[in-house]
Amino acid sequence: MLRSARVDVNDLGSIIGWLAGQWWAWAVVGVIVLIVVVLWLLPDAKVKPSDAYPTTGTEANEIALGFLQIHNLPSGPWNDPTASGLTDRERKQLVDQWGIHSRDDWLANIERLVEDRRRRDLWVSLLGVRAELARSLGRPPRTKEWVAGIIEAGGDKRTAKTFVAAVESIEHETRKTAGKGAVPADVIATSFDGYAFGQAVALTTWGVHIGYGDVDEARTIIRRVNDAARPAFGSWAEFGLSYTVGRVMHWSDGNLTDKTFEKLGSSTALDLGAALSEKREGPWATLAWTR
Repeated sequence: MLRSARVDVNDLGSIIGWLAGQWWAWAVVGVIVLIVVVLWLLPDAKVKPSDAYPTTGTEANEIALGFLQIHNLPSGPWNDPTASGLTDRERKQLVDQWGIHSRDDWLANIERLVEDRRRRDLWVSLLGVRAELARSLGRPPRTKEWVAGIIEAGGDKRTAKTFVAAVESIEHETRKTAGKGAVPADVIATSFDGYAFGQAVALTTWGVHIGYGDVDEARTIIRRVNDAARPAFGSWAEFGLSYTVGRVMHWSDGNLTDKTFEKLGSSTALDLGAALSEKREGPWATLAWTR
């Protein structure tokens, strides 16, 4: 049985000898430090489009509306209308998850997203108060102003406080995660429609992959989605914030915990930052919101 070396703490030579003998421990520490340094020094990954489809012009601009949902799966490069990145397993999961067992199912789901937009009447009214206050004040309303506006409009005080706190919390986490300056402070969510619009574009490309339509038809559908979406937002940042907040609120039912954003919004906010980053060659950094 091997005995561990004894160290005389009063003898410098003994201490140095002992440390030198622990080479394996220092090797492990060295590897860990190297990994941390490399990750810290590496530049953020570039957003890679497909070489087979345009990255500029109207077609690229319109399909870019689906960037966040396309990356969320992911189903391929953001500018690929055929969702070429889908595996057979993912395709089957999409069919079951969305209930798109036929071409009619596919078209009906897109129509639902564009027209109904996953809206909940109460949330629409509460966000409407915020939008109206922003117009009248010429700036985003403060928390107390928004809550007071809801109560003045006949809303319940407790409901108002809970909803406002949830939306503002998600916005705060989204700005922080997306990166400094990605979503300006004066950009706020006044609707959650961005989530449905983004899904509609992605769903259109998934249908092409499944075989329910071709690229030309997909381009036509995506144009119609954009016709409905563009007037509702003033910028890519506003649209992306609406998508992110809408996604978190939809899947959490507005009941947030400490882990809700990490689970439902963190990866989306990271994608939002990438989409808006010129350094990372994100499409939203170069494509104009106004087509």
